[in-house]
Amino acid sequence: MPAEQPRPLIGFLTRNIKEENNKLIVSGLCVVKFSKSKEVIDTGKIRIDVPVRKDAAKVSFGSRFGVPGPKGYRLNSCRMEFDIDELRDFDIQNKLLVVYDDKDGNENVGRVLYSAADMRHGKNKNSEIFIHDDFSVYFRQNIHNTTFLTVRDTNQYDYPEGQERIRKAHANAAKLKDNDIVLLYEKKCQKYEESASVLYEKLIDMGYDNAYFIVDKSIPAIQDLPEKYKKNLIDKDSDKHLEYFFASNRFISTETIEHALQLRIANKYAQDKINKNTGDLMYVFLQHGPTYMVSLNMDLRNGFRKKTDYKLHKTVVSSQLEAEHFIERGGMTEDDLYITGMAKFDRAFRHEGADRIVIMPTWRRWEMNQARDDITQTNYYKMMRLMYDSVPEELKDKVIVLPHPLMAERFEDISKNDKGKDAEMCRRILVTDSYENVLRDTEVLITDYSSISYDAFYRGAKVVFYWAEKDECMTHYGENTKLMLNLDNVFGPVAMNGKEIAAAVRDNYGKEQRPDYLERYRKIIEFHDGKNTERIIEHLIEDGVIERKA
Repeated sequence: MPAEQPRPLIGFLTRNIKEENNKLIVSGLCVVKFSKSKEVIDTGKIRIDVPVRKDAAKVSFGSRFGVPGPKGYRLNSCRMEFDIDELRDFDIQNKLLVVYDDKDGNENVGRVLYSAADMRHGKNKNSEIFIHDDFSVYFRQNIHNTTFLTVRDTNQYDYPEGQERIRKAHANAAKLKDNDIVLLYEKKCQKYEESASVLYEKLIDMGYDNAYFIVDKSIPAIQDLPEKYKKNLIDKDSDKHLEYFFASNRFISTETIEHALQLRIANKYAQDKINKNTGDLMYVFLQHGPTYMVSLNMDLRNGFRKKTDYKLHKTVVSSQLEAEHFIERGGMTEDDLYITGMAKFDRAFRHEGADRIVIMPTWRRWEMNQARDDITQTNYYKMMRLMYDSVPEELKDKVIVLPHPLMAERFEDISKNDKGKDAEMCRRILVTDSYENVLRDTEVLITDYSSISYDAFYRGAKVVFYWAEKDECMTHYGENTKLMLNLDNVFGPVAMNGKEIAAAVRDNYGKEQRPDYLERYRKIIEFHDGKNTERIIEHLIEDGVIERKA
């Protein structure tokens, strides 16, 4: 095998970050070197990229070659300037890439170390948070001491008073350490309709008074909930929420642990809780949809992979086939998995006479910031428009356009639009906290590769897959990422253009599910007996997450 190419590294020794003249400026002393080489770096050949943009920052150094140091390190000073307006179009998480043009015209790509002192191991640090009208920007350190630039929606914990609330909650949680707290929650602590809520109610029915569910109590799903389930609800963003987050060591959820407080939170107490090796944290991932879709080896799915620092990390899967996906691409063993089926499928059903055609592709992380400025200019919106335009005219009145939960808030304004060429489709956009009622009335789902396809098909709906943009999307997810579904195992027709979408909708609307699609589906989703929740609880007892009731 050829030797690994030396990679350029920049490691900051000191750092000053400020905003000036609509620029975000990072400056300080640094060391510069090639990994595994003492060759001298010519800083005049360095540029700074992020995955979605070349020359993401204007970079300059105090001297061309720096001052010699030990082991090939060169002491220098460095200044990076990011244009604030351009940051709006960056990805949410942006790894800073050091790109070096060598003497042969090749580009060697390395990274920016958050701290030269920390070397290979990060300590969950982040910079000051810079808040703009509708987004926040900050630099953060990952577990490998690589620098990421985060550009995301502002949340209440970005402000000093929010940071102070977290500090106090962290201190107060010490008083609760002896409490036997099991925390359950769903996406962003804003939903109550997935597997976590089904499991929570079953635990309450069985007398587990130490099970608590974090949720925004104002959502419609909570209003008609029987009182016996309301008693252990914890209101999202309350002081109790923050304190119980720090006091509990047992988390059971359809999402990663980050969702238990605030997704992408910039706070060291919270990041230490999530990432630090304390050896006592137990996490059971229920999944919000089968993960047999986009492969787990992509960088941005590392939240679903094996957590070796946790006392216990288990994942619910729906079949032996899905288990093999986690074993081969998620670094797990079969002992790390609950092959039980998902709890939410125990309650899944479809109304007799269901007649809706639902359009819902999955979200595109790399378009989130562009969507903030104008959702209609994103490829995500244009794909949805293509799907809508392709539905046969005689069925147009059956259409519901359902944005993915992580894109939905971008659609709230245009869903009220009553003018222009998009008016007809915009009137059919449904921005909702609950997809359960929509799925109960779904006859045909049109998607790209959203896991909602499994949910819809389980209930008896037909699924049409649009894959014209599949390969391009996989490249955005990262090198070697693949779609686990293919033409041999997909459980619905695959369309590559509008005409094929139209034909697939006509062929499937009002028809029974094809036997060959049903056979393929049941290799991925094995369990259909309504006892998934019971099997999960038995595993929780065996693993000591909860105690067996007498």
